[in-house]
Amino acid sequence: MRISVIIPTYNQSQYLSDCIESVLSQTQQPHEIIVINDGSTDNTREVVKKYPVKYIEQLNKGLSSARNTGIMNSTG
Repeated sequence: MRISVIIPTYNQSQYLSDCIESVLSQTQQPHEIIVINDGSTDNTREVVKKYPVKYIEQLNKGLSSARNTGIMNSTG
């Protein structure tokens, strides 16, 4: 089974490491983790660089758009 985990974020970098670490600590490892930065103005990009994830930036379009972007870019 190929599991894709999609994490949409907007100015929530203070929680992003905990979120990614939680996914990585699961018994069933995901095929991929995709972080969608929905136009954040914080240090989201710097936080994500520490992890083996697919990172996508887009202009702020809202949560639904960020999720859809993740789905369109997933392979799991």
